Amino acid sequence: MDRPPAEHGRGDDAARSYGQGYAYFAMALAFAVAIVAFGAAGWALDGWLHTRPLFAVVGAFFGGVTGFLRIYYRVKADTEDRKREAGSGKRET
Repeated sequence: MDRPPAEHGRGDDAARSYGQGYAYFAMALAFAVAIVAFGAAGWALDGWLHTRPLFAVVGAFFGGVTGFLRIYYRVKADTEDRKREAGSGKRET
C-alpha cells in the first residue's frame, strides 16, 4: 500500500537529526580511542624507557585533552552554523 508523502521538511529534519546524532556518537568513540591510543603509546614508551607508569598517564591525559578539544571545536562550529542558518531565515536541505 502506498503511503502519502510526508510534509516537506518534516522528514528532512528527522534525517538531519539522526545524521548529527551519529556524527556526535562517532566523536565520542574517537574521544575514547584517543585516550586509549595515547595511553597505549605511553605504556609502550614506558616499557622501553623503564619508567612505568609515567608516560602512560601523560599519554592518556594528552589523549583526553585532544579528544575534548576536538569535540569542543566541532560543537562550536555546529552552533555557529545553526545561528547563521537561523539568522538567514531558511535552512539548507
